[in-house]
Amino acid sequence: MVEMKKKQCREIWSWNRNKEMSLIEDCLRNYRFIAIDTEFPGSLRQTSQHATDDERYNDMSFSVDRTKLIQLGLTLFDINGRIGGIGIKGFFSEMFWILKKTRNITWVTFHGYYDIAYLLKCFTGEALPFTSERFSKAVARILGSVYDLKVMAGRYEGLSSRFGLESLAHELGLNRVGTAHHAGSDSELTARVFAKMTKICNNVQESEGYVYGLGYRVISDRLKQKQHMNQVMRTSFYGPPPPPPPPFPLLRPMFVPGFPRFGGLVLMPRVSMS
Repeated sequence: MVEMKKKQCREIWSWNRNKEMSLIEDCLRNYRFIAIDTEFPGSLRQTSQHATDDERYNDMSFSVDRTKLIQLGLTLFDINGRIGGIGIKGFFSEMFWILKKTRNITWVTFHGYYDIAYLLKCFTGEALPFTSERFSKAVARILGSVYDLKVMAGRYEGLSSRFGLESLAHELGLNRVGTAHHAGSDSELTARVFAKMTKICNNVQESEGYVYGLGYRVISDRLKQKQHMNQVMRTSFYGPPPPPPPPFPLLRPMFVPGFPRFGGLVLMPRVSMS
């Protein structure tokens, strides 16, 4: 857990877990954003640069389902970048129940496809969903609102999705606390980069739910509610949409003298021309 004053990472082990989990629960009352970073063994499959979304997801899930986290870093912060708190393994069940009692949590990552996948696996204790579409729905159900800084950087002029976390922070005038590739330090830097981007970039909310490399948007309950409200506003302004047209023209039968009624038969005399 990263404290704003001391600028150091708090480590969580089995011997101090109860105390630290209590601090996390208290911290979540005022800090509803969680920046995450993970350290993991790596990818077990090489994914082609031109791979499809399904191929990319299959390679990712193959690796995540067969490996374990080395380190998890979490940093709790608010929209203004004020940092409350985290770092570990072994506390996921307790963390999950704390999160269920706390509403409106927002998760922030950088290039977080694997980070989110490991988090989902650890919270559920199950293998990842079979398809990327089901994966995105599971993330929405278990985690809720997510942001990926790599996606956000690609949307704004002057920044780029090609930047790494360190380069992106440098462009924003931010310096790292701690060492690179340490989950606690990376998550703390992710938190400050996100807070800075919310101040200088317009319509940050439009990036919610997009994870770099994932072909489906993560539609949280918050995002569903926002989309519903937008639809209500459009309906109230323009009026209800017109009914859809029939799939084919509706033809009405025309009855004239000599025309058979439905089910009837008319025999016409045969005319011979000689």
